[in-house]
Amino acid sequence: MSGPIISAGWEGRVIDGRFALHEWLGGSATSGVFRTDLPQPVAKKAAIKLIPTEGAEADAYVSGWAKAATLSNPHLMRVFRSGRYQFGSIGLAYVVVECADEVLSQILPMRALTSDETREMLGPVVEALGYLHEKGFVHGHLKPANILVVNDQVKISGDNITAGGMRNRFEPPSPYDAPEVGTGVLTPASDVWSLGITLVETLTQRTLAWDRTSSRDLAPPEEMPRTFAEIVRECLRRNPDERCSLEEIKARLEPNKPIVFPAKVEKASTAAEMAPVERTAIDESELPRPRIGILPLVLGLIAVVVIALVLLLRSSWKPSAPQSEPGPTATAPGSGPGTGPASNTAERASAVSVPAASPSDPASSPDRGASRVKGDAIERKMPVITPQARRTIHGTVTVAVRAAVDAQGTVSDVSFKSEGPSKYFAKAALEAARGWTFKPAEKNGEPVKSEWVLCFKFRQRGDEAAATEEKP
Repeated sequence: MSGPIISAGWEGRVIDGRFALHEWLGGSATSGVFRTDLPQPVAKKAAIKLIPTEGAEADAYVSGWAKAATLSNPHLMRVFRSGRYQFGSIGLAYVVVECADEVLSQILPMRALTSDETREMLGPVVEALGYLHEKGFVHGHLKPANILVVNDQVKISGDNITAGGMRNRFEPPSPYDAPEVGTGVLTPASDVWSLGITLVETLTQRTLAWDRTSSRDLAPPEEMPRTFAEIVRECLRRNPDERCSLEEIKARLEPNKPIVFPAKVEKASTAAEMAPVERTAIDESELPRPRIGILPLVLGLIAVVVIALVLLLRSSWKPSAPQSEPGPTATAPGSGPGTGPASNTAERASAVSVPAASPSDPASSPDRGASRVKGDAIERKMPVITPQARRTIHGTVTVAVRAAVDAQGTVSDVSFKSEGPSKYFAKAALEAARGWTFKPAEKNGEPVKSEWVLCFKFRQRGDEAAATEEKP
């Protein structure tokens, strides 16, 4: 039926004499969700969803919720109570469930999840879907609005699952619903399709647009990380029988365990070509490797030692001279550009083959023999992050900012070296970097300009910042 608009104006009302409507949490034109409390002796914070309906449709909702209440999985939202209630002239079906701390659909408008965050989210979602499928249920409504966090634990909604794979005929298909949903029959493969669409939005902040009348399989956006792009590609097969399974997705998420999705069998003209195609992931450790004899290794080692001794003797021998020229000032490792084993070798070779230049020789480098002192960060301004934004962090969000510092130690310009996955946190890091001050770097006793990289790490428990001088 066409019900009234349920909104925040309903706050303060009591449903069925037990469930007070406290805070408005959201909803649509024909449903609303409020924070409520379970009655004693539980006395636990919960959420109540109201749907204005009556008759057979109301009975279908309540029956489905009663079945969902029998399920128990750590990654499935619990269903506590359900029933029907007549509020004046308005018939309502209601369900009381766990109250979420966060909802994925509220995070994505602010930022996409990182690959690590997506992996952390995807594991529990796959586990919960597998549990439902084993019990003969299909979720049927998987999307960011139904992926939630309760006490730092990822869960999927439990109030809108379907038993027997029959979809509510009153619900129009959404962009997350598989092509076959229009027939009214759902299968576990339908949840796999919804998972693929949800993954795209999780990593790109965009809902993948597609045409229900087309017969072509969907392709993931090019900017998606490879592992997740392969999962999405196999989830979004038009033919439900060709979609990957939850077990294959789970195997993809396990590190150091390569897996190849089964190949589709294309139409062929011969019996041999019609045989199933099997792909096997190859473990590189099982491949035959060329054997290397011991004698060549020993001879090679001796040759390296001899060459090293010759270079050492040449670099330490100097012809006698009336006056000794002052050598270049020693520089600490990592204190300037061109550090590392390769540059040290090049400097030794230069000392052997090129005579020392006279101080008055115009061909000599202006930096040769110059003394350098590295700078240091004096004031480190940290980004200002709102509590709401901090609650969206799962894992670590990293932003690297390049800062140009003048000879007075003031930041004169900033730019991104690595923006990270979130525009919000990137902007906060960039603004904070402008407020840093430094003890200037010095060359020959004089302060000089320098260039730094400031690395900000954002976590729920707090933020960190580190500074690395790159120039001079």
